[in-house]
Amino acid sequence: MNAHPLQWQSPQPLWARFGASAAGAASADDQARPAILRFASDEFMEQILGTLARDPAGIDRLLARPETWRKPMQDAPDLVERVPVPRLAQGAVRRDAAKKPKGRITAVAEKQLVQEQALVEREVPLKLYQPAHQRFYLVSASFVCGLPGLPERAVVPGDAEQVSFILRRMLPPIRTADENAERREFAYVKDASGARWQLVGDEKAELAPGEELLPVFPLTYRDDAQRGRTLWTGMVPVGRREEYLSGVIDRTAAPRFAAGQRQSVLPPAAASRAPGREARLMQFKLDVAEPWKNLIRLSHKTSQSVNDGDDEPVADKRKRVFEFNLQQQVASWLTLLDFADYLATYLPDVWEVVKNDGAGETSLSAARRELYDRLKGEMSDGLKNGLLQPPSFTQLKAPATSLQSALKRIIGARAGLERAEALYDASAAAQASADWPGFHYLLGGITRTETLTGPQFAPFDPFASALVSDQPDPEEVQTDEGPELSPTALQQIIEAAAAKVDILTAKVFRALEPNAESDVPPPPFAFRVAKALRETEGDIGWFVVRFVYTRRDCGPLHPPTLSAPTQRFQLANFFDPDAPARPIRISLPIDTSPAGLRKFNKNTAFVISDLLCGQIQRAKGLGLIDLVLAVLPWPFHKDLPSGGTGPCNLGMICSLSIPIITLCALIILTIMVSLLHLIFHWLPWFVICFPVLKLKGKGKLL
Repeated sequence: MNAHPLQWQSPQPLWARFGASAAGAASADDQARPAILRFASDEFMEQILGTLARDPAGIDRLLARPETWRKPMQDAPDLVERVPVPRLAQGAVRRDAAKKPKGRITAVAEKQLVQEQALVEREVPLKLYQPAHQRFYLVSASFVCGLPGLPERAVVPGDAEQVSFILRRMLPPIRTADENAERREFAYVKDASGARWQLVGDEKAELAPGEELLPVFPLTYRDDAQRGRTLWTGMVPVGRREEYLSGVIDRTAAPRFAAGQRQSVLPPAAASRAPGREARLMQFKLDVAEPWKNLIRLSHKTSQSVNDGDDEPVADKRKRVFEFNLQQQVASWLTLLDFADYLATYLPDVWEVVKNDGAGETSLSAARRELYDRLKGEMSDGLKNGLLQPPSFTQLKAPATSLQSALKRIIGARAGLERAEALYDASAAAQASADWPGFHYLLGGITRTETLTGPQFAPFDPFASALVSDQPDPEEVQTDEGPELSPTALQQIIEAAAAKVDILTAKVFRALEPNAESDVPPPPFAFRVAKALRETEGDIGWFVVRFVYTRRDCGPLHPPTLSAPTQRFQLANFFDPDAPARPIRISLPIDTSPAGLRKFNKNTAFVISDLLCGQIQRAKGLGLIDLVLAVLPWPFHKDLPSGGTGPCNLGMICSLSIPIITLCALIILTIMVSLLHLIFHWLPWFVICFPVLKLKGKGKLL
């Protein structure tokens, strides 16, 4: 057993940079923390190996510093050994490098170094870019014994000893948007319940149980005295930025490692979840509430378009409204089916009452009886005449009398809805098809009222006015996914109508009983990101790295040895405006004439089902003008054909030419950018072209 202390230091080749001077404690702190090395080449491993072999002190030029693509760092000399060099020649290169002045830097130089470091951390943040930007970062440190001279501590990886590094996030211990608030370290903990950032206790130099350990590897080299040395090195996972920034924030302090030692060496067990209803509420929003609200929003917008065409013939308006409601009906059926499945899964007693037409209602709890009252209430009159076929105004199918009736009947139509291939329309074949339910029930549509002055069109509300007296609890139905309220009066009306679904959502929430929710799918990734953004409002994402040495068989007698943290840094976004750009050359076909393009091999296969084939055939009859006219108001408006030919007789495997696909993509991109320039005004920054003499399509290929 080693009686002397073990400690982490900055890489040994950098020790000549530090010494006792006016900088004092700042220099000692800098010497104790690992170093982040920056590389701007895909040959970064060859570069670090060449530097350690020829001039170990040269890693000083590899230290990461703030940079942008406008002001890049000066690259270190290329010391990659590209051809085999005899040992004698290698020794000569090493001796030449050793002749360079070394030793402790002066007090003035050291003070300037500390000032530069302060500038890095306070004013100019160190930002690490991604491999896609052609930037790679290695974090390195030396593991030594705490004796005079700091002799190296040998480690046998894979045995009872383990060397790793950890990435920690710097966040305030309480939720605040103050950028100047005191920051503490949060450990990235992974277990069966998922990943989260958990606050590290008062002892920062401790490992949190379950904390993610990132791999390191040893790089061996010889120092100036020709002694064998090891540089422990790991690659900073900048590419995982989005995963890290979307992690859940847990501000409860992690247990001490000694207390969690047993759990840390056993397979992670599923963490017990506190009883709640949030996951089931989110599932209801995803499957039912949000699709329903989107149907209502679309109804209001289409109704506004119909009413704006004052000179449009009345017959055309009736036809537009009827065909729109037919489209809404299919979406309404599918939403009703998901609603019925939700009740059967999470509120089975309410579902039994729904199936039995109210029998057993008295056995329900007060909250669930209130939900059932909402389901059995009649809907507004809009659905009764929304699907009357003009000009005879005949009723295609009788509408269900209530939401409860629609939910009960939709279950029997599941098989038909799942196997349906054609579109639903007013044709005799569609009306007689067993694929479609035998009733109509619109969750959102446009109602038509005939008056002496002509028909009036308006979107109907989902619930009768008598049932809209309650208001949902904002905390119960808070929606993070919906669009923000527009200041326009129309948008306010639309959102007010859609918000009536929140009343039903609130009743579903109250009817749910808190439990562990182990049978509920995890919330969608977007929800977790939104929650993480709320918890870290105003935070730009600061991180540090620590090295960890663990004696796995010693338990709490010898807890893990952690290094000092590196300097703080940020992880750059993939589309960071300061990020360097990796050079990419895309060579398009030179000869783009028909004679030239016919020579390319059609070696890309697209597998197309019979259903997709029918949809493609339907789209072939449409052009850009048809799509534009479909969104314009009257008199320019022209509806797209609502019917379809159904699936093809056979599926297909189509062979396409990638060069021609690439040309089409470039041309369409140019057209779309030119059109969107009218909105975003971004064309001046889109492209810059340089002339190339004699680059001719029928000339010599490059």
